[in-house]
Amino acid sequence: MKLSRIIHVTSVVIVGNLLSFNVAAHALWLEGDNAEARLYFGEYAENKRETSPGRLDSIVEPVVTVVDTKGEEKRVEASRVSNHFAIPLINNPAGATVLVQALKQAIREPQGEIPSPTYRRYLYARLGKGGSLPLDIQDNGNLLRLTFMGKPVPKAEVVVIAPNGWEKHLHTDEKGETDYTLLEPGVYVVEAKYELSKPGEFEGKAYGVESHKVTLTLYK
Repeated sequence: MKLSRIIHVTSVVIVGNLLSFNVAAHALWLEGDNAEARLYFGEYAENKRETSPGRLDSIVEPVVTVVDTKGEEKRVEASRVSNHFAIPLINNPAGATVLVQALKQAIREPQGEIPSPTYRRYLYARLGKGGSLPLDIQDNGNLLRLTFMGKPVPKAEVVVIAPNGWEKHLHTDEKGETDYTLLEPGVYVVEAKYELSKPGEFEGKAYGVESHKVTLTLYK
């Protein structure tokens, strides 16, 4: 299936001491068929896919789970190749879900001269409807539902970006839901981001903010 149209949705919600919204263009997303899924890292609207050697190498040990149509989960290995990670699906039934979690990303230091927080990034990607992710987007017909740790994300800003540069700003309701429409046949990617102030330490480096980003791939 060719990538003919992309929806890029970015959202954030205020919970406790949540920081202001900041769009970071790069994300993970999945494409694939019944034999193999491909995990990319880059920018959708720009049709940019990072390569190895290069920025694709910054994705550290992605954890891949395949959920079959009965809800049974199993871990599979992802192999880094030129511009993606290859995820074999040969022994899985059609309609299986692929879930990816990249939890070991390097701490992101402040950029430039303007003071900014130190980030720890968590990247997720979904293809299919089974299982769950910490920050998750599920679709039900023409309805998207955004959750964080199983709880709805209400009043989140949603920006829809098509390959032709068209944008539409939406907001989730109190249930963390928003309507959407897939107009043309092809592949759609939905993206959401959630940041919260939560100091901690990873690999000997302190950070002040957790940044979670997830994508959902839809085919029409």
